[in-house]
Amino acid sequence: MIVALLLCSYSNVFASHIVGGEITYAYLGDTVKAAGTFHKYQVSLSIYEDCLNGQTSAIAQDNPAWLGVFDGMGNVIELDTGDNIGYGIPYSSSESVPLYLSATCVSNIPATCLLKKTFIKTYYLAPNSSGYVVSYQRCCRNAAIVNVSDPGSEGSTYFCTIPPYPIVNNGAVFNNYPTQIVCADNPIYYDHSATDADGDSLSYGFAPAYNGATETNVKPVPLPPPYDTVTYITPEYSSQHPINGTPVIQIDPVTGIITGVPDRAGRYLVNVYCREWRGGVLINEVRREFQFVAAGCTPKDGNSASFSKVVVMVGDSVQFNASGSSFYLWTPSANLSNPNIPNPVGYFPQPGQYNYTLHTVTDPSCAANETVEVTVLEHSDIFVPTAFTPNDDGRDDYLQPIPVLNSTLKSFKVFNRKGNVVYTGGPNDKGWNGAYHSVRQDTGTYYWELEYTDNTGQTRRKKGDVMLIR
Repeated sequence: MIVALLLCSYSNVFASHIVGGEITYAYLGDTVKAAGTFHKYQVSLSIYEDCLNGQTSAIAQDNPAWLGVFDGMGNVIELDTGDNIGYGIPYSSSESVPLYLSATCVSNIPATCLLKKTFIKTYYLAPNSSGYVVSYQRCCRNAAIVNVSDPGSEGSTYFCTIPPYPIVNNGAVFNNYPTQIVCADNPIYYDHSATDADGDSLSYGFAPAYNGATETNVKPVPLPPPYDTVTYITPEYSSQHPINGTPVIQIDPVTGIITGVPDRAGRYLVNVYCREWRGGVLINEVRREFQFVAAGCTPKDGNSASFSKVVVMVGDSVQFNASGSSFYLWTPSANLSNPNIPNPVGYFPQPGQYNYTLHTVTDPSCAANETVEVTVLEHSDIFVPTAFTPNDDGRDDYLQPIPVLNSTLKSFKVFNRKGNVVYTGGPNDKGWNGAYHSVRQDTGTYYWELEYTDNTGQTRRKKGDVMLIR
């Protein structure tokens, strides 16, 4: 009767304030009881609560938590649900999760508030051949999630697995808080790595999220496994590709670092696994479910590339160089040896203009973008500025052709709009100072033509116009 009353009291308040969770455990040694020897485990459930938009009553109903312990065959071992076995688990700590974005890096930070509630319980589990599963279920997810079907009417299941005898293990623990906000159309660099007390090898990946609880039973007695996965909106999204991005959003299987550039704003359900390997054998897996919010914030750009423009010949290579960042991404990746390192080499077999954007992240909150232009010429050339200001201030006072890549100027002429030659010069002249017969010419458009010898010894001619500005 007590259980029935509790279930009814929790059925009408939706838990859309919960944006993620995870369960892990620590082995505390063996305990001898009358029934035999038991392994002592401390299980930790963490849930993340939206304290800005979440209902106060729903947040209050998270406490206490109800956990279920099952053996690997699905048999109930213990239920902490207020019945005659247990009385629920009160939270042991409540932490405010910091926002990685900072005013020094983002000009319009969205308002957020996130709490991490941790619930801890110690269990004495007899060694068995099937292991154990500890689970927690709560409804419902935020209805604004865009990558899964019907998120507002389905809840979540968070669980961990304890390996069977004779394996004795501590679950891996994620090192950082989950990120709350990332900036759409700007690079993500989020460290989702974990630490393992046993020194096991760890690997990472995206995994399906699990359903649990319903609109009519938002805080149920946890059910035993197996659990149903959420339905992703295909083909646009999947458990392996929960967020669209260019470059694609991915997690490094060795480091656990999530990178990529989300291509649109939205709320996305993401589930990350951390697998523990011992002697080349998979022994355990912990997971964290969370909602990544890609917002339309505006990161403040910075500079880290060693050049912004460069001119080379067809067939030449370019050594790009950048510094001062923990993450580098060059887009597009065409003609580059590796777009994810600070110093890729560019190879250019065809002439043309190649524009690259360097995305850098100095920490999880500071993203920067910088444009690098590569001009690839079929032969050497001579460039003439499009404007100059002959006002004797020491800057741009002369119109002078600029040889590029071993070109040699032979002659240079400037004409006014009537077709009269106002300047004639050669390779050793300073250039036109904007005067004709010592009379300063008016502001306006003038025309030029030149002749030069390129790197192959061939004579070439060019024409163009320039703006004289007083």
